[in-house]
Amino acid sequence: MTDRLDRIEAILERTAQRSEANTAAIEANTAAIEANAAAIEADRAALAQLRSTVNSLVQVVEIHQRNHEATQRNFEGIVTELREIRTEIRGLRTESQRILEHLFGRQENGE
Repeated sequence: MTDRLDRIEAILERTAQRSEANTAAIEANTAAIEANAAAIEADRAALAQLRSTVNSLVQVVEIHQRNHEATQRNFEGIVTELREIRTEIRGLRTESQRILEHLFGRQENGE
């Protein structure tokens, strides 16, 4: 019977030790879970901020795109005007050349 009691005592001792180890592990896990919960909450806040920033950047890009398109249209209008002016200058140059030829041709014929 003493042998049996010794074995039961040994089993109880190991059980108590395991129970203490389990309690320590549970406390460590609880602390880790709480830390993870805090980290998850911080990540949620950071993600919300990131989404807000991305939305703001998208709006800025859209505004710049509209401005670029307006600038492009203005540039194309200016290019068209320059082409028209160049055509007018060629016409004026041709007309001036004819006038000069006409005037100098008269002077040569009149002399």
